[in-house]
Amino acid sequence: MKSTVQKKTILIVDDAELNRCLLSDILQDDYNIVEACNGKEAIEILKHNDASISLILLDLIMPEMTGFDVLALMQKNHWHETIPVVIISSENSAEYIEKSYEYGVVDYISRPFDPSIVTQRVKNTIILYSKQKELESLIKEQVIEKERNNALMINILSTIVEFRNGESGLHVIRIRIITEILMEALRKRYQEYSMDESHIALISNAAALHDIGKIEIPEEILNKPGKLTYEEFEIMKTHSACGAEMLENLRFGNDEELVKYARQICRWHHERWDGNGYPDHLKGDDIPIAAQIVSLADVYDALVSERVYKPPYTHEQAIQMILNGECGMFNPKLIACLKEVSGHLEQAVKLRSKDPGHLFDVNQLSREIVQKKGVKLSDRTLFLLEQERTKYQFLTSITDEVLFEYDFSTDTITFSDRCRDEFNIPTIVTELFSHNNLRGIISEEDFQKLTELVYSASPASPTFHTQLIMTTSDGSEEWYEIVGRTLWSNDDQNEQLYSCVGRIANIHRQTIEGRRLEELAQKDSLTNLFNRDAAQKVVGHILETRNQAPGLMILFDLDNFRELNENNGHLFGDQILKHVARLAENNIRKMDIAARVGGNEFMVYLHEVVSEEFMLMYCRMLSIALKQCYQGTEYTISIGAAAYPKDGTSYSELFTHAGQALYESKHSGKNCCTIYRNDGTMQAAFEGAVPE
Repeated sequence: MKSTVQKKTILIVDDAELNRCLLSDILQDDYNIVEACNGKEAIEILKHNDASISLILLDLIMPEMTGFDVLALMQKNHWHETIPVVIISSENSAEYIEKSYEYGVVDYISRPFDPSIVTQRVKNTIILYSKQKELESLIKEQVIEKERNNALMINILSTIVEFRNGESGLHVIRIRIITEILMEALRKRYQEYSMDESHIALISNAAALHDIGKIEIPEEILNKPGKLTYEEFEIMKTHSACGAEMLENLRFGNDEELVKYARQICRWHHERWDGNGYPDHLKGDDIPIAAQIVSLADVYDALVSERVYKPPYTHEQAIQMILNGECGMFNPKLIACLKEVSGHLEQAVKLRSKDPGHLFDVNQLSREIVQKKGVKLSDRTLFLLEQERTKYQFLTSITDEVLFEYDFSTDTITFSDRCRDEFNIPTIVTELFSHNNLRGIISEEDFQKLTELVYSASPASPTFHTQLIMTTSDGSEEWYEIVGRTLWSNDDQNEQLYSCVGRIANIHRQTIEGRRLEELAQKDSLTNLFNRDAAQKVVGHILETRNQAPGLMILFDLDNFRELNENNGHLFGDQILKHVARLAENNIRKMDIAARVGGNEFMVYLHEVVSEEFMLMYCRMLSIALKQCYQGTEYTISIGAAAYPKDGTSYSELFTHAGQALYESKHSGKNCCTIYRNDGTMQAAFEGAVPE
């Protein structure tokens, strides 16, 4: 039989027409759809039609007015109090999600989305919001069935009809039923409490108001899906005193016995037998028995019920948790009553709440309306999708990059046509990660690094980037850059990695040129040795990583270089510096460092100098090797040396001490070598080596 229920209206706000079309196709069979292409248009629609809108699907990143701007205006106009908002956005950073919930959105769906997930969440949200006032009315109907006391309950409930209670009608009904069952057991088992039928009726009805104070609690705290912070819990705890105060300030009925019980229950149903409850830390029988009974009923129902912050426990689990004291300490007599009724309590609650069950069973309603088997795309959506496909094909045909899409469920990667020319591989490669079917294109080591990089991505940080060597179709090895983005589905709050897309770009020329420029930046332009900054960086790194392996830093310069320049010209000076640089470079090992660190000052650093004798021998050998005649002109060299780690453990210390030793050579007549000593003295190693 076709339903005669009027369709609800959904407002879809997104600047991308394709996104609006897809959402419209998913939902249009069950809902009336209104579209807005930007925030300003959405606000205008709300100004004239806010009462008819049941839900808003809102994008965040839009021109003219962002989704956050729309949410701010909705709060200003109080539209958010009656119209739920679900965000659908490709922006899934924690900052955006947190900010959205601060604005009062009820759900956040990341794009790309699963149509069934959108359908389910939209329908559940609309149902829960539409049932809000219905549930409040149903609560009043339950109260009306009781004679004078029920009439009084209607008067009380009428003062809160505009507020949203944190508990559902089912909770209120179950609390009354459980309270009544416990009181019946208490009357039979413990005569001293003088429980008659009228008391049972009064207290079970008053139990419905136990959490009335929660209307004063902010909804973001009341319905928070996770654990409350200390500050939030302190605010939550005020609801008991707030409820009692509300009932105290009633304009009528203050002296009625029902109201007195309701005040007791509101204020003290969170007290515990040992005094560890709130708000007044009452102990034992100082807590009114009505509040004690409702406290136990409330705890049991909270355990077996699904809440925004937890799944339901089974009846057996709930009973055991209470008996174990996991929910606080209760009156031992009430615990005995609970044990007595535990065998039939679950079934009794189900049976006695069955009559109104078809009205309150939101879960059943949700199940019935989320059974959408498929989505038929409209002609408009198909046209837009075809346009997107044409754009994609055109862009891939004019780019030198290889585009790819990987499917995790099938371990299959699909490349754009460019891959054939670039790597001589097919456009579809199966068993990519399980068998590395790009072997021969990417090395095993790089493939392993790429795999780890992809799987280390997360919804909060979905992109990855790397540079590696790949083998091209002509067999050459060149540098490529791979940039990708992982895509995640959100199924029942469980985010699953299902795909990734990206590009592969040839960066070989840029990489080689970049390395060449980097190398040039490290070299002295005249001698092609390391310059001073590069020498400090390279030697400093050696000192940090070689685990104090002994070394030797030598500084030397040409004696009387100014006179050589003045007598022979600056061009000759440059040539002789280049000549000395080549000699220095030819007299060190590959593992050693040679650098020009000043005008005519050079540095040599030797790794793994085994002994002081070797140090002296090398300095003498270097002096002889450097002091060759150049174009008939004789020159001499002065040398200063400092040993690592004996004379210094850092580059700056060694350079300073070697410099001091060189200074000593200069002031000792030049043409000699001086070794620094860590006691501040200097040792003349030799003098006057004769140039060849």
